[in-house]
Amino acid sequence: MEQTTYQEEYDFSLELVKKCGEVIKRAFNVEKKISEKSSANDLVTETDQLVEKMLIDGLKEKFPDTRFIGEESVAGGEKCELTSAKTWIIDPIDGTTNFISSNPHICTILGFMVDKEVEFGIVYNPVLDQLWTARKGLGAFYNGKKIQVSTCTELSKSLLIQEMYDSSEVKLAMVFKNLQTFIPKVRGLRAYGSAGINLAYLAMGAVDAYFDCGFHIWDYAAPLLIVTEAGGVAMDITGGKVDYLAR
Repeated sequence: MEQTTYQEEYDFSLELVKKCGEVIKRAFNVEKKISEKSSANDLVTETDQLVEKMLIDGLKEKFPDTRFIGEESVAGGEKCELTSAKTWIIDPIDGTTNFISSNPHICTILGFMVDKEVEFGIVYNPVLDQLWTARKGLGAFYNGKKIQVSTCTELSKSLLIQEMYDSSEVKLAMVFKNLQTFIPKVRGLRAYGSAGINLAYLAMGAVDAYFDCGFHIWDYAAPLLIVTEAGGVAMDITGGKVDYLAR
């Protein structure tokens, strides 16, 4: 099968993600040096930057013919360009605001794409020792155990994720409108503050549905494979195929 050709990339990158997890754990309960990026709720810490550098340096040394799209690299001015080449998609700490507050709902997200399709995805929460993985065509796993999405098919019985933050008045108005629409129709709402954690919980059936707008490719490309390999369905807001570079 085609996906077995990326065994070396998968094995090496998984161990590298775990090694970066040790750095994150050591920094989790200490004071962080924080900087703003695009807004007051778009934050970065030294640990975000260090972990992304560790990932890129390690992967580049082992696989020099691959490309990279990393959250902090793009924030630093690099172009976010997805080609057909082998490409690593990196979010060093998804849920940085949680991380700053020592809230454990955080994760490192790493995806490997070829021909603009995700071949495997890794979501790792080192604080709670939670590891979600998927390889195209081989299913999805949580700490080594195969997982599947919820079997719930009734909105009235569903647990829905909707995040509730943004500095944009337009986005806030949309969030409030969605809350007004869905609160009377669902069993409950949750928000974990990390797209990677949200999608991982969706993949393992801990929640039943999740929607959001404004994602970056590093937020969801890898965890979305985990959802679909667990039997879930993903689409854009028009019901069409997901475009990883659309927001």
